[in-house]
Amino acid sequence: MKLSKFLYFYFSFNFLLLCCQAPEENIPKQKNILQKNKEIKYAKRFTIIYSNNLTQVCLFGNKNNLDTTAKFYIYKTGNNLKVNSKNNFFIKSPCNKIVVLSSIYSSMLCELNCINSISAIDNIDYVNNPQIIKKQRLNQIIELSKGPQIDLEKTITLFPDIIFTFGTGEGEKNNNKKLNQTGIPIAIILDHLESSPLARAEWIKFFAAFVNKKELADSIFNQIEKNYLELKLIAKNSNFKPSVFSEIKYSDAWYVPGGNSYVAQLIDDANANYIWSKNKNTGSFPLSFEQVFAQANDADYWINLSSIKTKKELLGFDNRYKEFNAFKVGNLYNNNKNTNALGYSSYWETGMIYPNKILNDLILIFHPELINLINNKLTFYKKIN
Repeated sequence: MKLSKFLYFYFSFNFLLLCCQAPEENIPKQKNILQKNKEIKYAKRFTIIYSNNLTQVCLFGNKNNLDTTAKFYIYKTGNNLKVNSKNNFFIKSPCNKIVVLSSIYSSMLCELNCINSISAIDNIDYVNNPQIIKKQRLNQIIELSKGPQIDLEKTITLFPDIIFTFGTGEGEKNNNKKLNQTGIPIAIILDHLESSPLARAEWIKFFAAFVNKKELADSIFNQIEKNYLELKLIAKNSNFKPSVFSEIKYSDAWYVPGGNSYVAQLIDDANANYIWSKNKNTGSFPLSFEQVFAQANDADYWINLSSIKTKKELLGFDNRYKEFNAFKVGNLYNNNKNTNALGYSSYWETGMIYPNKILNDLILIFHPELINLINNKLTFYKKIN
């Protein structure tokens, strides 16, 4: 069946279904039924509210404010048909058919022992998780895209309970209008705009709400938090506080993490000075080579250099990189120690779930004298020679 004809019948069915129901009557009154979950300590881009038989998850999906952009009402019992209205979605727990359009989110579901709930992913090229790679090769997990657009017809025929996708926070620019018309619940996620590593890790509680794994998520996060805070205290034992910058130039711009980003927070928690710590951005912002050099030419360390593996490769992009002090003294460390066959690093996948392991790496790099107090092997980083 051609896509246009398939979508016509699918949308027509959903339109008739919506006309037969009154969705507003199904939306509970938050102040009477639900109580705010005070257990969300760090994350600012979502919240969870619990009652006996209903979990309400709110997403704050605008880049520059924390307005609620979607609500998900997750119920455990009852078979009454709940019809979704704009930005309000009713979902039966647990979700057993999930489309995940980010390798970070699929890994979080794996940590919750819910890999069998993943029906599809976007692009296997970005995935490091061996469980997901194996299931995709066996056609037990469907790949939906090799480019910017997912296969819409294939996505619809999966009849997923929900789609988890990455967002930019640019409002309507995040929306796929044809996909929205299907009525499939879509969660557009801005975890990358969280300002702390523990906030990003706490998103495991968000995914747990949809698969009924609250206790497991709490247990995982509590262990991560405990270790992270212990490491942060250990880092303060060093009297040396090195200066640090990151990334490399792409085309005409050098995008550096903002001073309120999770990367900046990691560097600070590792007892080091991030060059742009006073900047207010949570995301990255562009600078010219000259602007970066003016601020970072004397910095002690240079980290997170894209996919670079050697100094020679780095100079192949721009010979001026050799003028940085960090290059001269050999303090270049990249977060690509472990990559898949196509060179994509596990740092951006499991590292976002376990920032304590990233912090341990940074302390080991910046303060080698503390080696006896922490894990003495690098997990995500390696030195560039």
